[in-house]
Amino acid sequence: MKILTLARQTALLAIIALGFTACDKEKELTPVNSLGQTVVKLINGGPVADPGLKENAIDFISTTQTIDVADIRRDVPNETELARVMTVIVKDDTAALRRYSDAEVANGGSPIVLLNPGWYTLNIPRSGTVAPTFVGGNYSVTLNAGEIAKQISITIPNATLLDPSTKYGLAFSIVSANADGVVLNDQKTVIVTIGAKNIYDGKYELTWQNFHPTSNPGYTGGVTTVEMRTTGANKVKIYWPDAGTFANPAIISGALSYFGAQEPEYTINTATNKVTVQNAAPGATTFYTMNPTFNSYYDPIAKVIYVKWGYSYTNGNFDPAASREWTQTFRYLGPR
Repeated sequence: MKILTLARQTALLAIIALGFTACDKEKELTPVNSLGQTVVKLINGGPVADPGLKENAIDFISTTQTIDVADIRRDVPNETELARVMTVIVKDDTAALRRYSDAEVANGGSPIVLLNPGWYTLNIPRSGTVAPTFVGGNYSVTLNAGEIAKQISITIPNATLLDPSTKYGLAFSIVSANADGVVLNDQKTVIVTIGAKNIYDGKYELTWQNFHPTSNPGYTGGVTTVEMRTTGANKVKIYWPDAGTFANPAIISGALSYFGAQEPEYTINTATNKVTVQNAAPGATTFYTMNPTFNSYYDPIAKVIYVKWGYSYTNGNFDPAASREWTQTFRYLGPR
């Protein structure tokens, strides 16, 4: 079995937080410039060449969920401009999504897959009795007198149609605005990503010990942060951020390491909360056995996973002369 050694590095991160408050029903008006222009933008938007990003996580369930995908905003200089009716044209910008996805792949990331139109319904708010229009990939959104914002949302009736291992996406760009509105080119395009997650998905503190008959007979271990990523309605696979891949931490010959071609996937029985673990690595040849003397289960109140499993067991039982084994406790820290 090939052992891949993880080189750990410590980096000092400087984080600068920029906070702001925006309210759809805000009535206080602040002039945007001395020319008295009304500017139109997408909240969290960016320029076409470097669009903004709006990430969404939805539950991996078969009941209806609705999420906002584009927040249109006009900043007006005075009450007179606020009283005008404005129509904003927003484009379903698949070209922007494709460029963004290509850039992600070029930087070593995963592609963003266009969300299948058959899996969602687009919701564009009406303006009184005026229904929005959709022509040639462009949507018309009307801001009535007194309105400064409108939200476009989508309704997904059955998220179990999505592949939890895939990140889906949509993209929107403002094309134009009438009533003397000026579109802000540096806030006109947004990429919306959508990922389906089950209730077990998230960041966890992993406390573990592993046994190897020659490389770690002392059954030592450690504590680290991992992600449990949704792979099915009741399945999660362990992702180790420190390694940058799906991997299972282990102490091998005194070093922090992981085995190649092993990607443990944890299945929670929704009726009993019993947990089983199996190798979900592509092309895997090593498969696991749950330790029969240990109660491997999920505690839904504390959101903790307790498991003991391994391989090379003898007649289904742990054998210190041959087996490799892990004892693990995953304590939920929050969403990833």
